[in-house]
Amino acid sequence: MTPTSELYSSLQKSFDFFNETLFDRGLPTVIFTVQRQKSVMGYFAPDRWASKEGKNCHEIAINPSYVGQAAIIELFQTLVHEMVHCWQHVHGTPGRRGYHNKEWAKKMKDVGLMPSTTGRPGGKETGERMSDYPIAGGLFIDKCKTLVSSESFILPWVDRYARVTPPNEVFENYSEVLGDTDSVTVSSLTSTVSELLQSETLVIDTAAQKVKSKYTCQGCKANVWGRSGLNISCDDCDLSMEEN
Repeated sequence: MTPTSELYSSLQKSFDFFNETLFDRGLPTVIFTVQRQKSVMGYFAPDRWASKEGKNCHEIAINPSYVGQAAIIELFQTLVHEMVHCWQHVHGTPGRRGYHNKEWAKKMKDVGLMPSTTGRPGGKETGERMSDYPIAGGLFIDKCKTLVSSESFILPWVDRYARVTPPNEVFENYSEVLGDTDSVTVSSLTSTVSELLQSETLVIDTAAQKVKSKYTCQGCKANVWGRSGLNISCDDCDLSMEEN
């Protein structure tokens, strides 16, 4: 099997499993692509592909730039999130372009993912830019456990130049939502793809890890933002600006 076949086969197997267990086989086949689109782990594009026979096919894209440093459960979340978009396109009424409406939010909760604008409890359930987190004891968690227990899921190939998700976008309570689960399954779901590959060839994109710091002048209280560790002075007050 070629590297291309190995990569797409792993995505197809996961899609087929979740289609059967979360959507009662209600989703049509899709074409998978890998796209390095900025700031997203994946997306759904309806009827993006056409065949010479006149058939259309939907697309689900996965961003390889983030997958290498994402936990397996995050990859599953991304896939199921886009599968809900596919379900709504086929069986429901999608909102205007880019809007995640109440019907989409309800289906997300039905399959065990809580929609949230912040990716954490308390966020709004609908909106333009949406994240989600697993519902403790929900269907999604249950099926993820089944998938990693029945076969050791892993992406056979990972982008070496992986990006790290900014800390403010990381859901940190996976152990809590997984509940009373054996340690092997917890590790399988919460370890990153690169950790499971035990790869020493990954080159972490350090630029993606830099979270901007705020610097404040203690005189005029002016603020500027930049990477941590800068030496910045306020020319008006002739004072060093302190990093917060």
